Amino acid sequence: MIITEEELLALLESDVSQEPVFHPVSLYALDAVSYQAAKAQGIPDYASLHRVQPDLHWRWEGAFTASAIALFDPAAHAGQPYLPRLMAKDQGIYRVTDPWLAELQVRELRWRDWLAGLSVLLLEDHPFQGACIAQEIQSLGLPCQWVQDGEACLNVLAQQEVGLLVCDLSLGEQDAIGLLMGQPQHKQLPIVLLSGHDQTLIDGARRLLHDAGFNVLAALAKPLNHGDLLRQLKTLYLGPAQSLRRHGVKRTIRNWQEEVLGQISLMADAATTGQPIWLALSGVPPHWEPLKAWLEQHGRRADELTLIVHKRDQLLSRADRFALVLQASMAGGRLALLLDNGQHLPFEELERLPLRYLLLGPHLLPELEAMATDSLLERFIARARELGIALYIDDPFNLQDAAHWQDRGIVGHW
Repeated sequence: MIITEEELLALLESDVSQEPVFHPVSLYALDAVSYQAAKAQGIPDYASLHRVQPDLHWRWEGAFTASAIALFDPAAHAGQPYLPRLMAKDQGIYRVTDPWLAELQVRELRWRDWLAGLSVLLLEDHPFQGACIAQEIQSLGLPCQWVQDGEACLNVLAQQEVGLLVCDLSLGEQDAIGLLMGQPQHKQLPIVLLSGHDQTLIDGARRLLHDAGFNVLAALAKPLNHGDLLRQLKTLYLGPAQSLRRHGVKRTIRNWQEEVLGQISLMADAATTGQPIWLALSGVPPHWEPLKAWLEQHGRRADELTLIVHKRDQLLSRADRFALVLQASMAGGRLALLLDNGQHLPFEELERLPLRYLLLGPHLLPELEAMATDSLLERFIARARELGIALYIDDPFNLQDAAHWQDRGIVGHW
């Protein structure tokens, strides 16, 4: 089946970036003048400051609204084709002479108001731990109701509007998996699992519930870490309506030195870019010979081609597709794996395919930040590094801190 443009864009959908240390609000300085002005003015504790470089292909509308603003000095961007977009109003983009600090405060107040309106239900049967966790959640500005058994939990869910369920994985008489599995009407309820068990077991429980259709935001080890919980809450706060759909944005794979490895395209557009070609496996013919002929027709070599594999391609169970990627590899082509879901980690593909690149999707950023030692995700990432696979994070607008991610073995962004 050939991938459609909408399906390709859906693959590239992203949320607002997550910072290494949690801040509900971010300030992006688009030039050196505004960056220095912001540092001199002083940034509130609730906000983080980033220095980024604008790009012509940015999708400006909606990028800096819910939890972030951008700051710029018009003179620093004189003559740039994107300057009219910077000068437009109501996009969360402000001149360095504007009252931008007040705008930061507005966003922080909106965040706090949202927290205060989110009803949290805590299910924890241990008296001391339950009291401590409830107090910690309330200290973040969240109303929290604590119950100690499954029956009380189900009664609250039936009678009240609950925005988030924080649930201990191991209960006295019934574990959380059994309790939730018997309540399919609550599949859309956002859930955070807590446990004192080994991280591998916690990840397994999360995946089991996820596969059953439950909306599990995270599975966290005790004691509860404020930053980990707040990152999940920020994802919930931004919601799908605030995600940055990349319509009109060309996805280019770059290292931190901004050297281009290629551009993700549809076949209809790829041959004319002049750059190395990156194609989703689901968007190419099912056999190597037609794809090879297409490359030759457009004067392109096989070593200019990278095929992007996704878990849903079910490559290892489809002989024709498996033959395609092996033949492409033998002809000089490369393989990349797109990982956009921490619930399903394709260890088998990692071992059996000659992968060169691993593209980490936007929803993995908070998980990477909070990645526990010996978790399934940590094992997967470590194994990829052992195999010499280059890791790239989702960051088309170059808003992430390169030094921070380099320290974690990430070699670039896409």
